[in-house]
Amino acid sequence: MDELANAPLARYTTLKIGGNARRVCHPKTIDELVQLVGQMNGEPWYVIGGGSNLLISSEGFDGSVIRTTDLTEIKQISESQLEAAAGARLPHLAKFAAQKGYSGLEFAVGIPGTVGGGVIMNAGAHGSCMANIVDTVTYFDSEAKKLVTLKNDEVGFVYRKCKLDPQKHVIVSAVFNLPHGEAEEIVAKTKHNEEYRMRTQPIGFPNAGSTFKNPDPDRSAGFLLDKSGAKNMQEGKAAVSELHANFVVNMGGATSHDVANLVGRMQEMVQEQFHVRMLPEWKTLGKFTDEELRAWKS
Repeated sequence: MDELANAPLARYTTLKIGGNARRVCHPKTIDELVQLVGQMNGEPWYVIGGGSNLLISSEGFDGSVIRTTDLTEIKQISESQLEAAAGARLPHLAKFAAQKGYSGLEFAVGIPGTVGGGVIMNAGAHGSCMANIVDTVTYFDSEAKKLVTLKNDEVGFVYRKCKLDPQKHVIVSAVFNLPHGEAEEIVAKTKHNEEYRMRTQPIGFPNAGSTFKNPDPDRSAGFLLDKSGAKNMQEGKAAVSELHANFVVNMGGATSHDVANLVGRMQEMVQEQFHVRMLPEWKTLGKFTDEELRAWKS
């Protein structure tokens, strides 16, 4: 297992923001991951995968950050199922499945996260989500000190979350139900979704993915933000993308406090104009003031 002391976290997030952690650990195997979490003994810890959907304080995190990005194994376990480790990146998994003729993961090719984060957040796009394809999820229960496997209906999937608590439950792997189809058609659909992301999302600037959850099926967060005039908003070096109003981008040198304050202002703008309170998709880690976290208070 690799371990770095007093390590800067900005390099590990897609937003490229974050101060230092006491240490950053890279377990190489599931056994190392389980052993590491099981031995924390009261020390603060947090597990990250690709580092998307996450805002880390520029003041850092006084604890251990555990990265699962070395746990990337993908296995074919039947004609209609794949198993993927927690650190497998969703775009890679989607392309792997397509090339093998497995259908159902086409939606995930544009999601810049990993299997573990995708399960916790019930990641979705293009009208589908993880809840539609997960068969089982295996996680390590840090309190009970044991591995647990749940069936889909036991995971408690709802829109953009599930019942698993990332502060207690560490995703190890997931099995996906994926019917076989024509590989050529599946690859084409996957490529179409990938190209759509490149056209419509600000991939040229560091960002954490979609900022807010859609408030209801009929109105997207991006639509409400756009109509509110959010594309003109900026806080320090953090700005709302001119390409997609539901994306906050780091223009270079943005702090977590710039971003948190901007997210709060975006939320207030929509609430004032449409009387809709939107909630962020992102998780936060580290030191923030209550004022900075006002958008996250439901």
